[in-house]
Amino acid sequence: MKMRITLLAVAFLFTLQGYAQGIQIREHDGVQQLMSHYKNHHQQTNSVKGYRIQIITTDDRLKMENALYKFRNLYPEMNSDWEHKIPYYLVKVGAFKEKLDYQGFLIEIKKDFPGAIPIIADIREEELLVN
Repeated sequence: MKMRITLLAVAFLFTLQGYAQGIQIREHDGVQQLMSHYKNHHQQTNSVKGYRIQIITTDDRLKMENALYKFRNLYPEMNSDWEHKIPYYLVKVGAFKEKLDYQGFLIEIKKDFPGAIPIIADIREEELLVN
C-alpha cells in the first residue's frame, strides 16, 4: 500500500514538472521601461556611507511630532526627517561624513534629546554637512 502511494506521488510530481516547463512569462511593455528607469535613477544617485543622529525612537506619533517640532525650532539650519518602521517612529537629523564631524553636535543635542544616538546611514553627497 505504501509503495502504491509513493508511486502515485512520484507520478504526480513528474506531471507537475511537465506542466511547469511549458509556462511562459510575458511581461507588460511598460514593465521593462519602468525597471530600466528605476535602475538608471538609482545608479545616478551619489550616496555615501555616513552618519545621522537619531534623536528619538517611539511608538507614539505625537511624541515623534513634538520632538521633530522642537528640533526644527532649536536647529532650523539642520536637516531633519522622520521615518516609520512599524511600530516605531524614528527622527533622524544631520548628515555627517565622519564620526569626528558629529561628536560635538551630539554632545550639544543630548542636552535637549538625552536619548540621541549616532547611526550609520546612506547619505546623498549634497546633503553632507561640511565643518
